[in-house]
Amino acid sequence: MNIMIAGAGTVGYSLAQTLSHKHDVIVIDKDIHKLNKLDEDIDIMVLHGDIENPKTYQSLTLDETDLFIAVTDSDEANLLSTLIVEDVVAVKRKIIRLKNDGFLKSHVLEKLAIEYAVFPDLTTANKVKALFTFPKANNVKTFHQTKHKLISIRVQYTDEMQYTVGELVNAQVSIVGIEREKSFFVPQRERTIHKGDLVYLFGQIDAIREIASKLDEKMPSSIKKVVIFGANTLAQKIAKALLDKKLEIKMIEKDIGHCRRASEVLQGKVTIINSAHDDERLFEEEGLKSADMIIAAEHDDEKNIVKCIEAKEYGIEKVVAVNNDKAYYNLMHKMGVVVVRGSKAGAHYAILEKISSSSIVTQRHFCGGNAVLFMRKIYPHSELIGKSVKEFRRDSARVQLLREEMLYSLSEVGTLVQGDIIVIFAEKEKKEEIEQWIYTL
Repeated sequence: MNIMIAGAGTVGYSLAQTLSHKHDVIVIDKDIHKLNKLDEDIDIMVLHGDIENPKTYQSLTLDETDLFIAVTDSDEANLLSTLIVEDVVAVKRKIIRLKNDGFLKSHVLEKLAIEYAVFPDLTTANKVKALFTFPKANNVKTFHQTKHKLISIRVQYTDEMQYTVGELVNAQVSIVGIEREKSFFVPQRERTIHKGDLVYLFGQIDAIREIASKLDEKMPSSIKKVVIFGANTLAQKIAKALLDKKLEIKMIEKDIGHCRRASEVLQGKVTIINSAHDDERLFEEEGLKSADMIIAAEHDDEKNIVKCIEAKEYGIEKVVAVNNDKAYYNLMHKMGVVVVRGSKAGAHYAILEKISSSSIVTQRHFCGGNAVLFMRKIYPHSELIGKSVKEFRRDSARVQLLREEMLYSLSEVGTLVQGDIIVIFAEKEKKEEIEQWIYTL
C-alpha cells in the first residue's frame, strides 16, 4: 500500500518504522529535525511542510494514496488535514488520532469520511477500568466477536505448589502463552508453570477467575481505595472512568492548574491533593499506604516506575504504571508492576491493528507486542461452512476453535459451521506465516 502519515512525532515515527517494512510510506511534518531523523533511520519518503496548508500537498507527485493517517498532537490539525489532502490526492481510507472524545458523539468523522478514529486517552482509561472487574489481572483484552477474554495473571503461589498447563486447561479456558525471563512462548500441555511467570489465559471469565485464584495468592480480590499519581488529561479520564465503581479515589498532582481542571471535570467526586513535594512522605502524611491500588499516570514513564516501586515498598501489591516506551516493559514486569499502554503506545497499536485487520479477520498484539493473535469468525454465507481446516502445526503457536462459548482443537470439530471462531496465538515472529494461513483457509 501507499501510506501517507501526517505527523513525525512519537506515534508517527513508530508507525512509519513498522509500516515501512511492507508498504511505501510518506511522512509529512513542519519540523525538519524530526524529518531528518526519520530520513536517516528509516527507508521512507519525507515531506517538509504544514499539514494544514494546501500548498504542502501540491508538491506530491502521486495522484492517490491507499491510506492517510493523521497523528499529530493537535485534533484541529488532524481533522483539517484529512479534508485538505483530498483537494490534491485521492484518498481511499483515512485514520485519525484524536484527544477530544466529544467527537465520538458528533457526525464530524462521518462527514469527513474518516474510517477509524483512535482516542488514546479514553482507550488507556478503559484498560485501567477493566482491571477493576478482574483485580488479579495484569491485562484484560476483550473482543467484539465473543464474550471470551484474554487475561494475563502473574503466578504468585507458595513454593510448594506447582501446576502443569494440562492440569489447568479445559473446554472453557486455555493457556495460550507464558512470559518467562523476558521471553514469550506458547506452552505445551506438559510444561510446568513457574512462580513469577506471566500466564495468558483465553476463555470464559468465571473459568479464568477460578484458575487465577490458584495461580495468584497475593493480589487483592477486590479494590476499594485507589490513588492516582497525576491529574493531567489522561489521569482525569482514568478517574472519570472509575466513578461508577464506588471507590475511594485520591489524586496527587503538583500542578495547581491540573488540580483545578480535574476538580471541574470530576465535580468534587474525587479527593485531589495538590502536593508541593514529590517523595515518599506522601504515603505517610496523606494515608496513601492504605490504598489497594496505585495508578501512576504521569506523562513521564520513569516517574511512573518510581512511584510504583515506592508503593511496593509500602506493601501495596497492585501497582499500575502507564507506559509508552517498550524499553521499560520487561523491567516493570520483573518488578511486578502492571503495565498499561499509554496514549502514544496505545495509538500506535490501535492503528496497526486496524490496518492489519479486515472485515473477517481481527489481529491483536499482546505481551508488550511480543505476541500476536488472529481471530476469524465464520459469518453467514462463508465459503468455509461445511469444510474442514488443516491444522496450523507449529510448537510456537496455539490454534483454538471457539464454538458456542466452548474451546476445541480443529481436529475435534471436523467441519466448520456458521458462528465458529478460529483463534490462533503465537510469537510475533510467526505473524506473517499465520497471516498467510488464516487468510487463505
